[in-house]
Amino acid sequence: MSTNQKKCESKWRNDYSYKLIYSIKGSMYYQTERSDIFLSKNEFILFNPNDMHKQISVDDHKFLIELDPRFFNQLTADISFIKDDISFALTAQKHPLIQQWVHFINDYVQIEEVNESHSLELFLDHSFTQLALIILKVMVGTHSSDINIQPFKEIHPALYKTMNVIKEDFQHAWSLDEMAGVLDISKFQFAHLFKEYIGISPFSWLQLYRIIRSQEMLINTKKTIADISYSCGFSTISVYNQLFKRLYGITPSFFRGKYTK
Repeated sequence: MSTNQKKCESKWRNDYSYKLIYSIKGSMYYQTERSDIFLSKNEFILFNPNDMHKQISVDDHKFLIELDPRFFNQLTADISFIKDDISFALTAQKHPLIQQWVHFINDYVQIEEVNESHSLELFLDHSFTQLALIILKVMVGTHSSDINIQPFKEIHPALYKTMNVIKEDFQHAWSLDEMAGVLDISKFQFAHLFKEYIGISPFSWLQLYRIIRSQEMLINTKKTIADISYSCGFSTISVYNQLFKRLYGITPSFFRGKYTK
């Protein structure tokens, strides 16, 4: 679905599908059971099957794709070790590959709708497979072992450099001044630059990366949850547990039990 109609939904939804909601223009506001989500231009959110959510407002153009979990899980099983449902992190994101795909599809759909071409359905069928593969490669989820920042190397080399530096020392208690110091700019400039290209704040991105690194430890080691949280740079186990559950809707211990089977 691609629409610029301004609609508000008063009812909660929990559709049985992976729902990619992308803001082509303007802003959006969604409520979930775990957090409120605000999307600006070229930002997106991916709801997991049965995630409770409610659309509060859409200022301009909304782009929505729904993917059948059976289709998505089959694709996942073909290319990864995960044989169970993937959960994606409940957070606003921004990525150049998703951005390019959405704008290309949106432009093509508008052309075909004018011509009423029968080829649109065939085109979209192949395109959804491409989208699913991109999502698996670049979006943060329970299957992730890293955050793919390679596309930013061409788009913004300085920001790419900073992200690499932070990743290499992710356990460090980074301050915004220290992050900005890598580029030798003010913390206000850096915070604005990061949000513009990544879609979230530098500290939120760092916490997201720490969660990803902890997932590998939960699956492949017998360390306690407390040891894992501290070794990944979290100040307390409480902060770690709360963030993990806000992102995935499950606790680290539940994740460990589910994905180490």
